This record gives sequence, C-alpha cells and structure tokens, in this order.
Amino acid sequence: LPTAEHRERVLAWAQSLADEGGTALGFPVEFGGRGDPGANVASFETLALGDLSLLVKVGVQFGLFGGAVQQLGTRPHHERYLRDIATLALPGCFAMTEAGHGSNVQALQTTATYDSATEEFVVRTPNDDARKEYIGNAAAHGRMAAVFAQLIVGGESHGVHVLLVPIRDEAGGLCVGVRIEDCGEKMGLNGVDNGRLWFDGVRVGRDALLNRYGDVTPEGEYRSPIENPNKRFFTMLGTLVQGRVCVGGAGINASKVA
Repeated sequence: LPTAEHRERVLAWAQSLADEGGTALGFPVEFGGRGDPGANVASFETLALGDLSLLVKVGVQFGLFGGAVQQLGTRPHHERYLRDIATLALPGCFAMTEAGHGSNVQALQTTATYDSATEEFVVRTPNDDARKEYIGNAAAHGRMAAVFAQLIVGGESHGVHVLLVPIRDEAGGLCVGVRIEDCGEKMGLNGVDNGRLWFDGVRVGRDALLNRYGDVTPEGEYRSPIENPNKRFFTMLGTLVQGRVCVGGAGINASKVA
C-alpha cells in the first residue's frame, strides 16, 4: 500500500480493536479496561502474528502513551484521559527519545520550566539534539504527547518528569509552538507514522504534569514522596516495565513469523 493509505488502514484496524475493548485490557475497569495486565501482555504478543505495524501502533497508543498516564498520573489524569485513550478518542505519543541522547533518559535536554505567575509549564526544545526523534503516532495521528523533560522549578532542575502536551487540535492542526517532521518510510512498518517533535515555548497548565512521584504547588514549590532524585527517577521508569515485557514477547513472535 502507499504509505499514507497504509497508515490509515492501520489506524482503522486499531480503532476496530479499541471498539471491541481488546486494547485496554490492563486499564482499570472503571476507565474502560478490564484490569488484567497478564491478558494485556498476551493479547499484545499475539498481534505480532498478524501485522507488525498494527502491533507498534497499539503499543504506542495503549501501552506507552496510556501506560504513562496510568502509571505516572494520578486520579484526575485517569478520570480525564484514560477512557478516551482506551477508546482511541485521544490518539497520543510517547515522546521520550531524543536525537542526541537516544533512550539515555537522564541526559534528555528538553525542558519544562514552571512559571508561577501563570501556573504553567513552558516546554522548550533548546537545541536540535533535543528534538524528540522517531516518535510513533507523531507524524499524522497523535493529538497529545507524553513528553519526558527536565523539570525546572525556581531555577533548580528536579530531573526528568513527564508532562501531557497537546500537539494537534481536534481538526488536526498543529498547536502553537509545536513543530512536527515526518520521518517518512522505513524498511518495513510503513503503517506507523513516526515523526520528530520540537517545542518552542509551548505552555501547558500545572495539571499537565503527571505527578504521582513529583508535583509542583501553585506557588512554585517542588514536592515528592521520594527525596532522592536517582531513586525517584528509577522508580518512575520502573512503573513502565510492562511495556518492556510486551516488546520482548512481541519480538519473539515476530521472529517466529519471519
């Protein structure tokens, strides 16, 4: 299929799976899931026997983007977003990887600086090495990104945290300050719309911070239940381990197909 048509076909397949309730098995029941992480991993692994572009699309939307909201967010985030993520009403991205740092998350350069005067975070890509690279769902379909950034409050960095940043409006137009570049075709998996993301002073509200392990008061005071920055960082990443398990299982099945 031509790339654009391939992407739309994969999106339609993902929507069909979401309509059947099969893409959010690990989400809480009250937010449209079934509360069964084991079934979620098994279901995801099975997709590798069918179509690998669909596997990646589902993994990005429901595993990485949805998983970040579920595991790193708190009750207000769950109530506001999880059902829409589970039904694919809110397509999203997992914006961790940067061009100059790969998945060396502690060294990421994207910043989210708190402005206490407006109670907003200002998200910025300080240089081209800090652009978010090869982000699934970014090039065509994503409307929001879970952005990994250095959290700066009162001139002090508190390490990497995750914020929900809108990148497109409901009509598909780019949000102010967001730049997106299509990564184009790949050697396979052309049904996935990978893209690059830049943020030029994008402002999001204080509630955009996924604050399970670190929060900022309206006045600009950083608070966390985990005092040690390294322990806090590895605790945050540890909550996303289900995604690693899924990737491993899917990779085994993909090799069987090959």
